[in-house]
Amino acid sequence: MDVFERAASESAAIALLRAGNPRGAEVRLRTMLSQDPNDARALALLARCSFESSDTKAGDKQAALETARAAAALSPDDPLVKSTLTLALQRAGKGREARDEQLRLAEDAASDAPSDSDALFNLALARLNSNSYRKAKGLQQIHQAVTAHDLFDDAERFASDAYELLNVALLRLSQWDFAAAESLAQRAMQLDPTRPEVFIILAECAIRRREPVEAYELALEALRLSPGDQKTMRLLVRARARSRVWLGPFLPLVDWIVEMDRRGLVMVLLPMCFIGLVLFLSLTYDLGRVAAGARPLVVVSVAAIFALAYVLVSYLVSVLARFQIRRDLRRISLPKF
Repeated sequence: MDVFERAASESAAIALLRAGNPRGAEVRLRTMLSQDPNDARALALLARCSFESSDTKAGDKQAALETARAAAALSPDDPLVKSTLTLALQRAGKGREARDEQLRLAEDAASDAPSDSDALFNLALARLNSNSYRKAKGLQQIHQAVTAHDLFDDAERFASDAYELLNVALLRLSQWDFAAAESLAQRAMQLDPTRPEVFIILAECAIRRREPVEAYELALEALRLSPGDQKTMRLLVRARARSRVWLGPFLPLVDWIVEMDRRGLVMVLLPMCFIGLVLFLSLTYDLGRVAAGARPLVVVSVAAIFALAYVLVSYLVSVLARFQIRRDLRRISLPKF
């Protein structure tokens, strides 16, 4: 593989990664590594593919961290290699030494490229995860947090493509800054309307504005772009449940069941059975007291009835929402879940 072909393959792999297609990028990178197993940048990008993939398991992340370390051993001063090792330590590193190494690498990368949005974003995360931040208390910790958030602001200011904008948008979403997250997602959509994360963020913001119907349609659009994604399907259930105002008190348990996915539908049966048993014993006891001419102790029975009704309604809402979504998935020809 000559220099120009290698550069074109690397550019294509980076473009695929930033477009949300880590599997396609991995195919190109493995082809590059078959030609040159010591290509440090290709190894680094291969490690990044594992972290960008939504179905990567803990063991795969550790393997990706070792791949990133191997790339750093081959080319320790390459900015892309340092950036990838920083990401790998952030996602899979453990312990004080890993946090110190992550911070050092992030500071090096940001000093090499002070206007690189990705480098500034990683530096802010590294500082919030650093040992000094964990040890700090009171005003010292507040000062470090403010400094890190200033870096996030700089990362937003220098963001130039959809990938960088979405990184900051997801952060703003986790901070409950829904207006900023929505604005960033809309900017990202103008640059790349094929990123499912754009519609996921917009759907979350629509839920926050109490517009569940719009949130549902946005989540469906995300699912069209990334069929079978479980997080998007859970978002669909949450949006569907919020379309009925009277379900407001039941939403916390509905959300818990949804986040557990299919396991939640099974696990919630256990407390239902326990509450049902408590209700049965309580009613039996109260009826026995009535038969004996004594006043029944109805407090436990009433509490058990309300608890069972609460759990049962939440469970049925979750199940029915899934069936309704299956119907909609058939309508738009998407896979079932």
